[in-house]
Amino acid sequence: MNIFINFSHPAHVHFFKNAVKIWAQRGHRIIAVSRIKEFTAKLLNSSAISHTPITQKGEGFIGLIKELFEQQIKIAGFLKKYRVHIMLQIGGIFNAPIGKVYQIPTLAFSDTENDKWGNKVSFTLSKYVFSPSCFQNEVGGYYRNQIKYPGYHELAYLSPPFATKMVRPENRFLLRFVGHGAGHDLREKWLSEEKKIEIIKLLESYGSVHISSEIPLPECIAHLNFSAEPSSIHDFMSKCRLIVGESATMASEAACLGIPAIFISHTGRGYTSEQDHKYDLIRHFLPNQWNQIISTIKDWATSDLFWQWQQKRSIMLQEKIDVTPWLVDLVENYPDSILPARQGDFKRYMLKCVD
Repeated sequence: MNIFINFSHPAHVHFFKNAVKIWAQRGHRIIAVSRIKEFTAKLLNSSAISHTPITQKGEGFIGLIKELFEQQIKIAGFLKKYRVHIMLQIGGIFNAPIGKVYQIPTLAFSDTENDKWGNKVSFTLSKYVFSPSCFQNEVGGYYRNQIKYPGYHELAYLSPPFATKMVRPENRFLLRFVGHGAGHDLREKWLSEEKKIEIIKLLESYGSVHISSEIPLPECIAHLNFSAEPSSIHDFMSKCRLIVGESATMASEAACLGIPAIFISHTGRGYTSEQDHKYDLIRHFLPNQWNQIISTIKDWATSDLFWQWQQKRSIMLQEKIDVTPWLVDLVENYPDSILPARQGDFKRYMLKCVD
């Protein structure tokens, strides 16, 4: 089988990397293209995934539209060169239009309700869209070709079979600041530089502070920038006492590892809402809830929450699937794999053993 995968964000590498390894071992051909964004190429290279960069991330709405058209032209070249059997992408906006033209099945994987214009394009044109069962359709829209599964994107690489075994954390904290260019971020507002520095100074009184940022850091805090290889970020996270930031993905990664996380954003996700309200693993605050944010940071940074959070994680994992084995079978057995997924038959993939 010739499998075309479009990697347009570093997080997408994590989602597919374990499945790619298994597919390759089983003799399938992976045709991978990438987008020049942050450290996507570094992650692909560290995962030994051969890829071809095809576009630079567009800036703003007009830039994203231009990039969409550029992607269609360049992807068409690959579809003409290779006999592609199936196309995969997180979100699916770049694959779906051209896949529809060439009548190649496109499978999209989406957990982001507030990417509304992107969803309208990709969900409508993709053959099937797969979303976590907590996807909020009242926010993201209702689509006939959407199939839900009991998991999170982050469990494709942070379920117990793939994640570092958790140990008692070191006295350190990780902050994550995001950029402003993604389609789902166009109307988002971010923490001011002053508030970021306030959080940093607060946490520095309790331990070492490290920052992962999509945007350049001000000179006064640049020395705190996470400087290790991007592929080591999850090992680094596993030894942190607390994660704070603007990234829904990193908050969910923390939840999957059983690390307390504070997510600060005007908009949430179905998965962050579930991890907050059902499993009590993270807290989602609006930026204007500043007093509550600071109070919770102080409380969690000074408390020993390790075993409490590991117990919460265990409860959550027992209700979720191991996403990578399901993903591997979904693609290898397509289209026969669609009916069991539609019927909610995921028993064989449930995470029964939790460390």
